[in-house]
Amino acid sequence: MSRAVKSVLFNAGIALCLSATLALAGESAASLTSAGIPANCADFAAKVSSSEGNFGSVNQAGCLGAFQFCPGTFERYYSGSAQSFLSNPQAQTVAWTQYEQNSWSQAQKNGLTSLVGQQVCSGGRCATIDQSAILMACQFGCGKNGKLANYAASGDCNARNVKDGNGVSVCSYLIRGAGYDASCFTGDQSAVCQESPSGPGDFPTSTGIAANPPTASSASIVVNPTDV
Repeated sequence: MSRAVKSVLFNAGIALCLSATLALAGESAASLTSAGIPANCADFAAKVSSSEGNFGSVNQAGCLGAFQFCPGTFERYYSGSAQSFLSNPQAQTVAWTQYEQNSWSQAQKNGLTSLVGQQVCSGGRCATIDQSAILMACQFGCGKNGKLANYAASGDCNARNVKDGNGVSVCSYLIRGAGYDASCFTGDQSAVCQESPSGPGDFPTSTGIAANPPTASSASIVVNPTDV
């Protein structure tokens, strides 16, 4: 086999491996619960992990695990070797829980939690900022001069100083992270934002909406008694 053919096959193999790694990126809520994340916060943890890695992941910069602890940060949250960290899911969830708790404290200290309750729109999507949104956006940093702080000051999702080197706005992470229970990391009671009822099908049965039905013109879907 010629050297050129071998090179093509080798590169194709690398591409296949990388594709498989990307396809499998992120731990599930179930695996994170098994590793020690409380069940109520496992969906948020899985959301973060989905953009980071698996328990055994190592990226080109040497960042490790399901939450990609990078050199410098890794040493502050784990005292063992990289290999022992990668083979210990429980150690990873303990380290990440502490990291998230510290991030929330930093966000509070720098006034970033004042964003909670505000609406953010970017890339054609909108969300109401809550605790989990703040923690997701803290992946850009929660410092007083960071990108989240810059957004808090300007409210402009398109400003250069709220974007990373790849042009990704911190607002996209606020939106991506919204709507999850993050109380395990904030220490506060869950404050997941719920959509306000906007039509008859959005009202819970406890509101007694059947006793005061909306008019046909205001209902988004009209259902006749015979259709139920």
